[in-house]
Amino acid sequence: MNPTNSVPVPCCPKRLYGDDFRVLQDVVRAAWGEGVPLIPQGGDIPLSGDFVIPFGQKQGQEIRIAYKELKSASKFSIDWILAKVDGNRNLEGFVAVEVQTIDTTGNYQWPFHELAAVHDPATAMAMKLPKSKASSLNFENVNKRILPQLITKGHVLRREQLCTKGLFFICPTAVHDRILTRVGKLDDYPIQSGSVTFLSYSVNQDSRMVPKSLILDHQTTTTTDQLSLAFSSPKYLPPQGVYEEAIRRALSKRFNQTPCGS
Repeated sequence: MNPTNSVPVPCCPKRLYGDDFRVLQDVVRAAWGEGVPLIPQGGDIPLSGDFVIPFGQKQGQEIRIAYKELKSASKFSIDWILAKVDGNRNLEGFVAVEVQTIDTTGNYQWPFHELAAVHDPATAMAMKLPKSKASSLNFENVNKRILPQLITKGHVLRREQLCTKGLFFICPTAVHDRILTRVGKLDDYPIQSGSVTFLSYSVNQDSRMVPKSLILDHQTTTTTDQLSLAFSSPKYLPPQGVYEEAIRRALSKRFNQTPCGS
């Protein structure tokens, strides 16, 4: 984790899979209501009633499809597929889940060393002291990568007859907030085929668990079309002429540094 505005932000996707895949259980509740159990790998299959089987992070096989017709070598995948099954083990429906934490820049050996010094002194003693403390969070890289992915995958999923609950996107609240800063407020819709539901989480600072538990901060649903329109027509742009001003300043600096005629 690296704090932004003094708030820790999960950097590793696996950090979101604690509490017995609590985030996936939240997706199941949002899609199909209370009382439908999530059965992870190794769990006992119920003898009756509906249940959900997850496919993803070391949970059975990863569901991959050909990205384009007749081009089977190019594979397309989504982080999680949650398959809803009835008491006779027949597939009733499914939802897809994308998970994104935050990209990092710089060197994170120093924060790791500081954590190890507190929780695992032997590991810290065996490490060479990192040379640099420079590290940061790259929100813009996440925006550039994840938004086109959500739009493309949303369009693929809306063509699936059994995907009547759309696509779910799980991320830290800090990432969610930066996405909304980029695209503006998205219109609210009910969960449906072609919808994209955002679930954003923050770290519960009061939790005594190790690692600390998560808090679901926001659950909002829009559509693939609304997200696509917002991404291609961003509302929060720099002032008009900002590039011209920056170029003029750069030219002035260059001319002042270089004597005329040299």
